[in-house]
Amino acid sequence: MKLSNQVALIIGGGRGIGETIAHTFAREGASLVLVDLEKMKSELNGVAQAVNQNGGTAVAITADCSDDRQVNRIVDETVRRFGKIDILINSAGFRGPLVAVTEISEKEFDDVVLYNLKLVFLCCRAVLKQMVKQKGGSIVSISGTAGREGMAMRGSLCAAKWGVVGLTQTIAKEYGPHGIRANIICPGGMDEPDLREMYAQRAKNLGMSVEAHEQQILSLTPLRKYAKHEEVASAALFLASSDSSHTTGESLNVSGGRLMS
Repeated sequence: MKLSNQVALIIGGGRGIGETIAHTFAREGASLVLVDLEKMKSELNGVAQAVNQNGGTAVAITADCSDDRQVNRIVDETVRRFGKIDILINSAGFRGPLVAVTEISEKEFDDVVLYNLKLVFLCCRAVLKQMVKQKGGSIVSISGTAGREGMAMRGSLCAAKWGVVGLTQTIAKEYGPHGIRANIICPGGMDEPDLREMYAQRAKNLGMSVEAHEQQILSLTPLRKYAKHEEVASAALFLASSDSSHTTGESLNVSGGRLMS
């Protein structure tokens, strides 16, 4: 197994990509600490219970990781239980408003930056201190195409996700000498209800039919299909494991060819 004796802290582990990464990592032998908001407590506990019932090891902790004190509590609790943190997965996020830049309120912009950029910063900062002591570790953050290109009606999200890319590359340069790697996954369009709802809202704001907007998205994707959670989780496993031992500061596109670099 690729993650035997590894401890993975997964932020946003109660649903979506984070949940799928949790199950993928558990099958590869990792012990998990799954974190999500209090309102996600039931779903989060369900993921942990499923992992444990299938022979894995998972602990669920509710917290708001945009708060520094709560992040430090999570890191301390993880180290207390397992003695180390080998992997950090930043999978939490907040998509924010689907409007033109001039229509974004200051609070909306601040909230998007808080839950997509500052949250990642706080989690990385706290975990890096532990990883430096261990002389190694891997950080993987989920960004998306919004972190690689400008997108209509997505000004606040693009600003935050581009910030995650810059932060990740800086961490890679600063902490590489400590044996710590930091990388990003950039999924394209995802096959999930929440995103389909977002596409419908954006289509309305752009004055397009939902069908025309989704066709537009897929026409920019050479593989002509949305990404699945399992495909993103496989990329996370690659970046978290020793399979990518000489890879850091990279943005891995899982976008069906929409992004190429």
